[in-house]
Amino acid sequence: MFSEKMLLLTYTPRADAESRGYNPWLREIDTPFFNSVKKIAHYGNWKVTPPSANRVDWTHFDFMHLASGVEAEDILLQPDVAEFAAGWTRQWGVDPHAADLSVNYRVHKAERVRQGQIKRGGLVALILSPNPNHLPVQAEIWKITGMVLGTQEMSDTFAVMPLTYADTEIDPKWGALVLVGECIAQPGF
Repeated sequence: MFSEKMLLLTYTPRADAESRGYNPWLREIDTPFFNSVKKIAHYGNWKVTPPSANRVDWTHFDFMHLASGVEAEDILLQPDVAEFAAGWTRQWGVDPHAADLSVNYRVHKAERVRQGQIKRGGLVALILSPNPNHLPVQAEIWKITGMVLGTQEMSDTFAVMPLTYADTEIDPKWGALVLVGECIAQPGF
């Protein structure tokens, strides 16, 4: 289902986004649109949960897995994707008129370093600067290979590990920073 390459988007929507229906919009419009793009293998939206939300300067992240053989530019240069992203910026971005779009969102290119448990449910641990010696075997490890938009504000590697609502216990030994993200929208959720 997921590929060996993905884009990790980090962002904070406008302060009034939730009161204007951001989460339903993600479920009804955003996620279905990106999952309909043939060059995208899987796309999902996540929100950083308290207390870890206070440890980074963004509140949301998206995983955009690329189809086999596809590069980031193959997706982002498509007119319908570029138009959709511009619409997101106008409707939800912190500063839709900014010359530097990275004030609204950052896009990191990543490649899988270690396979883990691919199925992600309602919660994930997003682990920045992971310590492979302490990570559970179900954690995927990814390496950031470049930026599409913005400057890299994260470590060169990160890990993603599914959590269950029954077991949200995290171990600080997993990495330099362990964030818990809750799924807002993804196929089958």
